[in-house]
Amino acid sequence: MKKIAIITDSAGDLSASFAKKHNIKVIPLRICFSDREFLDGVNIRSSEIYQFMDKEIPKSSLPYRNDIISTFEQVKSEGYTDVIYIGISSGLSGTFNSVRLIANEFDGLNIHCFDSKALSCAQNMLISTAVTALKTTDNVQEILNKLQKTRKKMVAMFCVRDLTYLIKGGRIGKVAGTVGTLLKLCPVIKVNDDGVYETASKTIGFNRAIDTLINEIKTHFANAEIAISLTYSSNKEIAEKIKSEIKKHCKVKFCEMNPVTAVLGVHTGPDMAGIAAYQI
Repeated sequence: MKKIAIITDSAGDLSASFAKKHNIKVIPLRICFSDREFLDGVNIRSSEIYQFMDKEIPKSSLPYRNDIISTFEQVKSEGYTDVIYIGISSGLSGTFNSVRLIANEFDGLNIHCFDSKALSCAQNMLISTAVTALKTTDNVQEILNKLQKTRKKMVAMFCVRDLTYLIKGGRIGKVAGTVGTLLKLCPVIKVNDDGVYETASKTIGFNRAIDTLINEIKTHFANAEIAISLTYSSNKEIAEKIKSEIKKHCKVKFCEMNPVTAVLGVHTGPDMAGIAAYQI
């Protein structure tokens, strides 16, 4: 009998309670300081990372090979026959391809790797989509098709107060990032169809960036029934504001909100808010 497991990585902002409830295995990415290292979500939480970053901005790194293998071994031991791995965008991290290569070598499981071409709350939303689909079908291809359909309909964007962290992590060009910092620009950044960052708009000041993000979603989904997933760093009130404003103009049928995972906090810093949405 077919039994399907969902595996993801720690870039998906999945809450521990949701993962436990649905037996979702999470492969941890690594956070590397000059003198120590952490496993994201295992021995460091998002609420803890920012206190270390005043002295040193760490680097993020791929999961250990053994952590990927042990995750596959665990689901195999639990009697699963198939796996759907929903990973961080291959355009933003080498994690997806690392998992895919190991999956191709692993015996005893039918492992299907889905490139979310997203991260954070958008990746989270795709995981929720797979969980819902599993309630009505055990057809892997049907679930993968559902994920692809949801991904194509999704709009995902975020903004940060300080571009320093994205520059340091190499996620935006150093020249553009430096100029933006000097001009106090706070761009609204979206994840495009190729799964890479793209500037949706440029504003001066974080509060204006938040308002622009809200307006982008309101305009795109005006009066539509939508599902939304929100994320934030150290300031939950910002995400609450976004949710409240979106609900005034759109029919929000599903909403979830989680803090950004520690490994993504390394790249966004303590002031960040993001949203993913799609029309139901």
